Parts: sequence; C-alpha cells; structure tokens
Amino acid sequence: MISFREMLDSISRLVELLKTTAEAETTYRRSVASLSDLQTMLDRARMRQFKTPAEMAEYIERVAIPQLTGIRDTLEVTTSGHFSKMRTATELAGRLELRLQALSEGSVDGL
Repeated sequence: MISFREMLDSISRLVELLKTTAEAETTYRRSVASLSDLQTMLDRARMRQFKTPAEMAEYIERVAIPQLTGIRDTLEVTTSGHFSKMRTATELAGRLELRLQALSEGSVDGL
C-alpha cells in the first residue's frame, strides 16, 4: 500500500523537478527577445542602407549569423537539462497516479 510519506516524497520530488519549468520559460523569453533583435537587424530598412550585395553579405556574416548561432546555442545548452527533468517528472507523476488510482479503487494488495 502507498503510505502518506511515500506520497509526500513523490510530490516533493515532482515539485523539485518541475521548478525547471520556470527556468525553461525564462530561456524561452530571452530567446524570443533575441530573435526579435535579429529580426530588427535584418529588416528591410536596414538592408536598404547597404550599397552592394557584398556589404550586405559581410553584415550578415559579421552580425546576424553570430546572433543566430548564439540563440541556437543558448537554447540547446539551457533547455536540454530542463526537458530531461520535465520528462522525469511526467514519468513520476504517471507512476504516482497509478498507485493512487489503485488505492482509491481498493485494489491495492501489498502495493
């Protein structure tokens, strides 16, 4: 049978794992802001100021591509751990749900 202490421990672990949601959300908001900055860097008015395609290409290579690479790297590094923790939390919640359903249905024999 699942004890109150086991249930409390599982819920405490879930809370700890789900704290990463706020961190992932912060990373997402920062990345959206960076993408907005990139969009500004590449808007039509800015692109019209270049006299030659070579100047535009140099600007894109020197400014826009590093910005885009930074956004990608930030998302990759900061979210991989968060997503792993959220998957773990989902699995833990599923197991806890099954145990609590069995308890509520009275079908718990030595669970």
